[in-house]
Amino acid sequence: MQLFPARDGERRLGLGVDSATGRPYVHGVRSPLAEQLVAGIAARDQTAIAACFAPDAPLRALTPPGLRERNGASAAGAMIAAWFGDSTVLELVETEADEVGDRLHIWYRFAGVEDGEAYIVEQHLFCTCWNERIERADLLCSGFRPPARG
Repeated sequence: MQLFPARDGERRLGLGVDSATGRPYVHGVRSPLAEQLVAGIAARDQTAIAACFAPDAPLRALTPPGLRERNGASAAGAMIAAWFGDSTVLELVETEADEVGDRLHIWYRFAGVEDGEAYIVEQHLFCTCWNERIERADLLCSGFRPPARG
């Protein structure tokens, strides 16, 4: 049973666990790096998220409270994981990855529950990548919004 049923035109993506590595993955995402990042977020796995970033990668995130900046894989992983860490439910609604010139665009939408309140959130990352790691990322967040009634 899904806590947040899909609406018309909305698809839910499946999450899996690779039997060889034990790492989570997302079915149907074209970029292995994007798949690893989104699966790490869905699993609320700070280490898996950090593994997507180069050791000294800067992350700039524009969120409703304002600009947040972190430097380094561990700091980036910690910040992203913390946003979802208090969720008692977290479901991946949709995700996509594509190239925009020399940058990788990764976006995802999650539905969740925190403190008994349902929310929906969407984030977009524009990343400069090298050797399957994020070297630099700019993130835009919708904020944790109440789901649309209907």
